Amino acid sequence: MNDTSSAAGRRLARVRESIAERGLHGLLVSHLPNLRYLTGFSGSNGWLLLADDRAVFYTDGRYRQQIEEEIPESLGFEFQVPSEGLLGELAERADQLFAGSRVGFEGSRLSYDNWTRLSEGAGSVEWVPVAGIVEGLRAVKDDAEVDAIQKAAAIAGQALRETLAAVEIGVREADLAAELDYRMARLGAERPAFETIVASGLRTALPHAATGIRKLEAGDLLLIDFGARWQGYSSDITRTFAVAETTPRGLEVYDAVLAAQRAACAALTAGVRSGDVDAAARGAFQERGLEENFVHSTGHGLGLEVHEGPALRRTGEEPLEAGMVVTVEPGLYFPGWGGVRIEDDLLVTDSEPRPLVDLEKHDRLRALPL
Repeated sequence: MNDTSSAAGRRLARVRESIAERGLHGLLVSHLPNLRYLTGFSGSNGWLLLADDRAVFYTDGRYRQQIEEEIPESLGFEFQVPSEGLLGELAERADQLFAGSRVGFEGSRLSYDNWTRLSEGAGSVEWVPVAGIVEGLRAVKDDAEVDAIQKAAAIAGQALRETLAAVEIGVREADLAAELDYRMARLGAERPAFETIVASGLRTALPHAATGIRKLEAGDLLLIDFGARWQGYSSDITRTFAVAETTPRGLEVYDAVLAAQRAACAALTAGVRSGDVDAAARGAFQERGLEENFVHSTGHGLGLEVHEGPALRRTGEEPLEAGMVVTVEPGLYFPGWGGVRIEDDLLVTDSEPRPLVDLEKHDRLRALPL
C-alpha cells in the first residue's frame, strides 16, 4: 500500500468513527475538496456514499478513467457511473443500504434542490444535516500536505520576483496580473489559487479590489494578493510596494501593518484561541490609533481551499493545534488615500510558527526601481 492509499485509508477510518459518534449509519459527501481529501479524486462531479462496511462512489462518464487512476484500488470502493440520472440512482441505492437509518449529508454544501431529490428518492432514509465532519480532519495537515502548500508558496514567490521586473510607469494592473499568472504556470502551478489581485493607487484602499485596467503612476502604492495551486493545495500571499518612490505616510502605514503582523505571528502557537491571534494584531493597531482602519479578520486556514478553518477572527474560540496552516494578513485601508496589506502562510507548531513562504518581506516599504 502506497503513502496515498495509506493516508486515504486513515482518513476514511476517522470519518467513520465520527459518523458513529454522532449516531449516524452513513454519510453522503458532496463537497469536492472533502472528496479529494478522502479519495484523491480531483474531478468536478463526484458523490461518496459512505457506510461502516462499504463506500460507493458516484460520478459521470467524463471521469470513468480518472477515478480508476486517482482513487486507490486498495480502498475497496464500488464505482457507479450512471449514463443519466446520477442523483436518482444514488438515492435509490441509499434507500436500499440505509432503509430506516439516519444518514448525514453536508448541510451547508448541498443545494435545496438536490436535497429535495434525495429525500424524495430515498424516502425510507432519515437525512440529517451535519457540518465539520471532514473539515475538522482537514484543519490539521500531515507532512505531505504541508509540503504541498510550501511548494505552492515557493512557486508563487518566485513568480512574483520575476514579475516585478515588468513593473513600470504606465503598465496596467491587468497586465501585471496576467504576467504573474503566466509565471506561476511556467513554474509548475496547476493554476492560480484564486483570481490574482493587483491594485494600485487609491484602489489599494479596497481590501478585495478586482484587478482593473488602471495604469501605474509614480508614487502609487501597489498591492498584489496572489497564490499558486500545486497538487490541489494553495498558497495565499500579499505584498505591498511603492512605485518608484515612497511617501512619509506610506512608510508609516506599512510600518504599522508590519508591526501588527509580527504581533500576530508572535501569538500564533498551539493551544491559543484563534481569536487571540486576531486580538494581537488589533492591539498593535490600537496602540497607534488605527484599529478602525483594519476592516477584516487577521487570517484563515489554508489547504485544499484558500479559505478554510480555522478562522483567525475577533470572535474565534477554536484552540489552535500543531499542524494547522493559516494565513496572517493584517491590513490598513484609508478611502481616498490607499491601503497596505502583508500576508504570509504559516504552520502552527507547539512553539514558534514555521513560515511556509520564502519571499522577501522588507522591514520598510520598498520602492520598486524603474
